[in-house]
Amino acid sequence: STGEGVVVAVVDTGINPFGRDGFGRLSDDRLMLGFNAITGTRGGIDFNQHGTHVAGTIGQETNNRTGVAGIAYNARILPVKSLSFLGGGLYSWIINGIRWATDNGADVINLSLGSGSYSRLLEEAIDYAYERGVTVVAAAGNDGTDEVLYPAALEHCIAVGAVRYDTQLASYSNYGTAL
Repeated sequence: STGEGVVVAVVDTGINPFGRDGFGRLSDDRLMLGFNAITGTRGGIDFNQHGTHVAGTIGQETNNRTGVAGIAYNARILPVKSLSFLGGGLYSWIINGIRWATDNGADVINLSLGSGSYSRLLEEAIDYAYERGVTVVAAAGNDGTDEVLYPAALEHCIAVGAVRYDTQLASYSNYGTAL
């Protein structure tokens, strides 16, 4: 699948739409107008580049001889800024982002973030998305330990780890039974 007909919300540091490699022509409407869950306003430029990197892995334009190609290059990308320019944030920002994405057309929510701390309110936000048919995917963590971080460790979240080019577990990737 190329992701056609799917809206993927990237709940992260925002997305920079001004790079050399993009998400299609403006007329394609693949990069949607997102939301800044920190300020409660529309939009949210990425000054950290993590969200842009994640969005590129998911849906960067392909066959344009520039940069990389996303795995779902026909998906629509919905940026949801829920982390600061330093890459950190509050659970309340992430929760607001998850709920906003769920209520604004996301089919999939990507959370390339994590914490060792459980939050009942975060779990309720993940459950809210799940109960409305939204698939939530989260990073297991980058500590190289056998502990899957939250929200990836939650029941209604798909936890993903990282592999090397030869499909072996990357040394930095968390792993465990929740993966």
